[in-house]
Amino acid sequence: MDAARSCLRFRAASLFAAIPLLCLVNAAAAQANEPRVQWKYAPQDSQFEGVLVREGTVFALDRAGAIHAIDAASGERRWTTGKLGLTYGYGMALANVPGFDALLVGTDTGFFAFDRATGVQLWFTPIDAGVAGPACNDSVVIAGSPDGNVHACELKTGRILWHHDYVEDRPDDPPGFDGAQARFGSKPARPGAAAIDGKVVALSIFDQCRAIALDVATGKRLWDFRTEGWMHGRPEFGPLHVFVGSQDQSFYAVDRELGKLAWKVPTGLYVEAGSTAVDRFVYFGSCDGNLYAVDQGVGRVAWKFATEKGEHGGAPIYSRPLVCSDTVYLAAMNGKVYAVDRKQGRLLWKITPLAKSELDSELVTNGELLFVTTRRTHDGGGESAVLAIKLP
Repeated sequence: MDAARSCLRFRAASLFAAIPLLCLVNAAAAQANEPRVQWKYAPQDSQFEGVLVREGTVFALDRAGAIHAIDAASGERRWTTGKLGLTYGYGMALANVPGFDALLVGTDTGFFAFDRATGVQLWFTPIDAGVAGPACNDSVVIAGSPDGNVHACELKTGRILWHHDYVEDRPDDPPGFDGAQARFGSKPARPGAAAIDGKVVALSIFDQCRAIALDVATGKRLWDFRTEGWMHGRPEFGPLHVFVGSQDQSFYAVDRELGKLAWKVPTGLYVEAGSTAVDRFVYFGSCDGNLYAVDQGVGRVAWKFATEKGEHGGAPIYSRPLVCSDTVYLAAMNGKVYAVDRKQGRLLWKITPLAKSELDSELVTNGELLFVTTRRTHDGGGESAVLAIKLP
């Protein structure tokens, strides 16, 4: 009997002694399954606003006047461009065709093409008023300009192919949206970033409250679509529709062939950012603080996910959702990154990657890390940085 009691006491003591170790193992496992910041890149006085990633390099646009190429794994700088004007028109696109692996940049003075690996300038095409965010295919790069034209250049040389004037038929301003207030100084227009799909390029014209679609080869106008509010986000192409948002508090599906309204979804506030169309649904965020999943065919809202309120009582969304497999990732202005289940709109995890900093750039990923830029708040808090977030 004494031997049996001793055995029980030994086994119980062994069990309880193992509990702290087990807790440590479980805590470590839980921590490994949580997102975390892998690295931060934050040169002094930077004003980052947007990132792209390809083959181990992150490209960050710094509105202080440069493009930074950063090693995706370590966060170490690989190269930076010389001083660029990135105030009125700006944006980046990546080209990758045989013999031309380049980063394309829209600036206040025109188009630049840089070698993606070295940062060496390949060509520059001056446009007096500059160009906004460009889009490219395997032969052409296209962007809207505040001079009131869309400009197309040959991809490998920068040679101008065509211009398209979108000011001569500028529509009347809808009530409450004075185009003159939306433009920069005396510039005649304020275009948004362009998007190319096959033979069509589309872009929103912010001050004109409309989106236009052009033939990529010729610059011929295919259609324009007007809303009742200013329009900022990059259009998104789906199989049947082009998707755009507006400050008239609506999200629109436009027939991609005819430019006619297919359906619209009202929201609680402005729709400023671009959207992402994948399979059956299109995903977009609104300044009402919600992420929406909408059936592309009929415009039915499948689910809404509400972000948390910020310190100042709102969580507007200015970034395009990123969809990977069964997850939708979203950066919100309240400084949080959210991972949401794509089927049900259920929160999977969230992270505040940099305290007291706002998030208004799109997320991009290399499959292991999410990359995003942060910015300072209007009262001077927070920090401007490029962040890499390790996925769980």
